[in-house]
Amino acid sequence: MNHLLKKLFFLICIFCFPGIKAQDLPSIFLDVANDNPLKTELDKAINSSARSYFKDQKAVGLSIGILLNGKAYFYNYGEMESGKKMLPANNTIYEIGSITKTFTGIALAQTVLEKKINIQDDIRKYLKGEYPNLEYKGQPIKMVNLTSHTSRITRIFPNNWERDDYIPENPFANYSREMFFEGLHHMKMDTLAGTKYEYSNMAVALLGTILEDINHQSYFTLIRKQILEPLDMKNTTIDLSKADKTMIAKSHNEKKEVVPYWDLPALPAMGALRSTTADMVKYIEANNKDFLPGMNLSHQFTFAGSEGDMGFNWFIHKTPEGVTYYEHTGGTGGARSSLQCFPQSNSGFIILTNSLANRKILEKELNKFIMKSSLKEKQQ
Repeated sequence: MNHLLKKLFFLICIFCFPGIKAQDLPSIFLDVANDNPLKTELDKAINSSARSYFKDQKAVGLSIGILLNGKAYFYNYGEMESGKKMLPANNTIYEIGSITKTFTGIALAQTVLEKKINIQDDIRKYLKGEYPNLEYKGQPIKMVNLTSHTSRITRIFPNNWERDDYIPENPFANYSREMFFEGLHHMKMDTLAGTKYEYSNMAVALLGTILEDINHQSYFTLIRKQILEPLDMKNTTIDLSKADKTMIAKSHNEKKEVVPYWDLPALPAMGALRSTTADMVKYIEANNKDFLPGMNLSHQFTFAGSEGDMGFNWFIHKTPEGVTYYEHTGGTGGARSSLQCFPQSNSGFIILTNSLANRKILEKELNKFIMKSSLKEKQQ
């Protein structure tokens, strides 16, 4: 069915059936701008999944990077800003949110290899001041607990969201290091660290401040030197002031209104990085090959969590067929992202979006496609 017929069908449906919604129509009738050449099996699989994703009316833009048996493929759909009709590209910058935590895990691993940190150390060894509250029944929180989400440090400190100058649209913008450590002083342990998984942004934020202090440099400087420069990830950054403004995807809320990127000046380690599919595919391949010294250690088991085994901020899965993959997702006030690495077949994918549309089905479909490829590679 050609473009005009699809558009005519769509208009007939809208006018004749006023209650019908876009998600109720077959995906072939959703007119979404894209750069998919639709030539290969992979192209068609991506197109089918992407168009299903755009049935969600919250969807705005979508960029996908695929590494399949060592070869990179890129696909872009939708808009960089709602209503502006600008298709994103491989070097379009998005918020990656908590995928940042995997970079933090690699930085920790590198610092361990340099013998600046022992992951079994009491975290208070690396803190200024007294923290008698950071132990339970005489047992302290260890460094490894910060990276396996077993520290019992609360997900978000109440002294952030309960304060008068809290900004819901940009919740960490004016939350300082001083406020963070004040919150840490008032945090109460409820069970032994290392015994129960519970995801904690604040634990990884604390890990980031410790890495900054031990290495005597800012978080981004550390990440740039250890990871970004060796991998030639030139468009991955925190500060967008020097970035090409035409290559920044605006983030959107549920009403597809533009919302600010989240600023985390005091706590960057938990989610401040912004990146592109081109850069993130390089990151996937580097993790698959343990290209950097800290990567291999960051992929080592630290805890059996409810969402998968934990490495150093990586979620690690092994399927019944014996396929191992590392993953993490990200979310901010107006963006969602997913990252998976399949080292056995040097494959993986990155999904970057600039809206709150649900990308979980898309994530599962890409996982399934690459899993089949990984199994084929394993059997050969």
